[in-house]
Amino acid sequence: MFAGRAHAAVPRVYIDPGHGGTDPGAVGNGLQEKSLTLDISLQLRNILQANWSVDVRMSRTTDITRSLTYRTDDANAWGANLFVSVHINSGGGTGFESYRYPTSDSATVSLHNALHPRVLSGMRSIGTVTDRGQKTANFHVLRETTMPAVLTESLFIDTVADANLLKRADFITAVARGHAQGIAAYLGLGTTPPAYSTIVDNATAGRFTASTNWSTSAYSAQRYGTEYRFANPVLASDAAWFKVNIPQAGNYRIDVWNPADPGYNSAAPHVVVTASGNQTVNVDQRTGGGGWRSIGTFNLAAGDRDLVGVSRWTNATGYVIADAVRVTRV
Repeated sequence: MFAGRAHAAVPRVYIDPGHGGTDPGAVGNGLQEKSLTLDISLQLRNILQANWSVDVRMSRTTDITRSLTYRTDDANAWGANLFVSVHINSGGGTGFESYRYPTSDSATVSLHNALHPRVLSGMRSIGTVTDRGQKTANFHVLRETTMPAVLTESLFIDTVADANLLKRADFITAVARGHAQGIAAYLGLGTTPPAYSTIVDNATAGRFTASTNWSTSAYSAQRYGTEYRFANPVLASDAAWFKVNIPQAGNYRIDVWNPADPGYNSAAPHVVVTASGNQTVNVDQRTGGGGWRSIGTFNLAAGDRDLVGVSRWTNATGYVIADAVRVTRV
């Protein structure tokens, strides 16, 4: 764990989604590497932030072009405690492999040893995956970083069997979770989260639904992830819903994230489906944006369902915003 490296009280984790923007990376079977690496990395960030006390920085959170030099310079300047670069392989092979720099120090070896088997285990919870092993390479992001760095290659985009797994939302989540567990193990935080917590973003596959009346925007830098949804208020039922799988009945704190703006709604209704019926909490979205804020603790039944809805039904003026929710067992 850190192998004697000086580090901040809260570990700094740098996540590098490979490629992006004008550089699609590998392509095949209707897939692009740049999109897959961003999906994995955003979910990885969400899992880390929901379950452990870590700071996370990413080389990109949208489909933009980043040079290799930018990625390493940014991580070095930030003072990251570790660097993980997420990639998808190509070339007609199959399976999972990962890399460190050939002359890595013991801390990097420890990170590699923690990360590789947990990513592989996550993949194998969904399908059959070949272990291609832990390798070394003279990659820029491994050579020019000043902290322990590992690069992962999650399956082959141009191999049909691998691509079929990469097209599955549960597989992508399992890959992200494996990365998170490996990072947590290296940092000495334990591979099992101390308590159940999950984040659902408006872009989380299969976890958010809204009518066409809800538009998408990336206008505010206070957004969570790459985008958020907005709609005009109306005296009718037209909620945007976040779907959450509650593992067992109990009390859960619900936090919401939205950008703030004077033109947004002062009383945006948030509907929570509790064990005893729906409860509504109004949120002032004009101030306090760009961070988590609790709307309360609720007794929830177990099950996978639409749990938190952001409703347009309000007399208050200004856009109603739906961005992200976090649910934590208390």
